[in-house]
Amino acid sequence: MAAAMGFFSKLRSPGSSEARLTQEIAELAGQSQGLVERLRRHSALCNLSNIKTKALAIADKEAVHTKALNAILAARDVWSKLPEPPLHDGASNWARLSGDLELYAAIIASLRRMASQWEPIDQAIADQLLVIAAEDDGLESDLRKLALLCDPQALD
Repeated sequence: MAAAMGFFSKLRSPGSSEARLTQEIAELAGQSQGLVERLRRHSALCNLSNIKTKALAIADKEAVHTKALNAILAARDVWSKLPEPPLHDGASNWARLSGDLELYAAIIASLRRMASQWEPIDQAIADQLLVIAAEDDGLESDLRKLALLCDPQALD
């Protein structure tokens, strides 16, 4: 019984929370890298130069965020997880960018959730995650506008 109590108290200790949250950042960094790769691939497939250029700019800005997440991990001697390839990219610019938008929304939600969980452990990391989330909000809005421009059902 005492061994079980020691196990559960260890699970609740700040060290184990930090390790778990670090692994979540590793997964998030992989998702962010996957988004960068998807946006670059999707911009290359786009035949509209205006949308292509803007999607590539969003990818470049997200790459900076990926690098920041990797810096957090490097300070803890942890590598980011490999990005998961999408099951289906989409047949049109609208479908591809809409899929990217869905991934972006998930990343931002994870950033905000993790920031609140990091606050009692390391305020500097929490602040950094919130800054990335705030910047991603703007990029998500830009990506949403691009997707709407490609929407085959949109009325001018």
